[in-house]
Amino acid sequence: MYGIIGEQGVSSMSGKHLLEVKDIRVVFPGKKGEFAAVDGVTFHLDQGEILCIVGESGSGKTMTGLSVLGLLPEQARVAAGTVRYQGRELLGLSEQEMYGIRGKEISMIFQDPMVSLDQVFTVGSQLVEAIRVHTKMDKRSAVELSLEMLDKVRIPNPERVFGSYPFELSGGMCQRVMIAIALCCHPKVLIADEPTTALDATVQAQILELLVELRDATHIGIILITHDLDIVKGMADRIIVMYAGKMMEMGTRQDVFSNPLHPYTQGLLKCVPTLDMPEGFRLYNIEGIVPDIQDMPEGCRFCTRCPRAEEECCIVQPELREIAPGHFVSCLKVDEVSEVKAGWAQ
Repeated sequence: MYGIIGEQGVSSMSGKHLLEVKDIRVVFPGKKGEFAAVDGVTFHLDQGEILCIVGESGSGKTMTGLSVLGLLPEQARVAAGTVRYQGRELLGLSEQEMYGIRGKEISMIFQDPMVSLDQVFTVGSQLVEAIRVHTKMDKRSAVELSLEMLDKVRIPNPERVFGSYPFELSGGMCQRVMIAIALCCHPKVLIADEPTTALDATVQAQILELLVELRDATHIGIILITHDLDIVKGMADRIIVMYAGKMMEMGTRQDVFSNPLHPYTQGLLKCVPTLDMPEGFRLYNIEGIVPDIQDMPEGCRFCTRCPRAEEECCIVQPELREIAPGHFVSCLKVDEVSEVKAGWAQ
């Protein structure tokens, strides 16, 4: 056994990283007191890396991303943990101090650009404002940079789009605008929360290809939050699998797709259709539903749906253990789980 993620961290996660999140706990007020929507999440992000956070709706993916930038809903708060950007602790910074971080050092794009963009201002005015908020650039230079950014995200006829209102553009075009705004001040970290959910398959592929190209060109670190395992398989350097606010598994793309060790990860992968599935084959379905976040089991949060769960699984909370270098799993029975190939062939 290589280690356990806890209050002291793990040796393999030590060192200087672009972004380090450790033991983050996000709580909301509830009927029985505060409850944790995110509990004990720990990871790092390096320059030029794409880290994917995957899981079902309600798994805590978005709250994890929002906690990094201090953009949690008003009723939520970070009750424990640390968030360090280039060694600087972000939790506890004033709103004014965070204003200098958001957009300039760490940017975020959301799944619905039509909601994120202001419909009563032109694309150009929103780009120029984003640039001038974080720089001392004059308006003319900001306009030139805005047009350059629109061109960089492969928007045809940038001048026309610059003068357009968001409601005059397609969803895919608006998402490209959001990426241009997010990158206009050359941040080192980009958090992309379900950036292709509202787009058709062709536009999805174009947006994802664009993100990879920008990563390759600028070496930006990307946290990609998604529920789509096909996207993860094509983009991720490392993957975090979350369920009900907890990390179930973390590892490289090879670790997670070729040797998934947590029953939840195995279940997710078996739900994904493959080209070699026999005709008439029925996809696997993870039975049951995600438990009420305010009434979680004392032990493993997946125990009520886990096909391998035993009595102790619902009583003892498993720690996230390093099973192999860089491959972490939160399961009491992980030593009993042999390699399981996801898909119909199992």
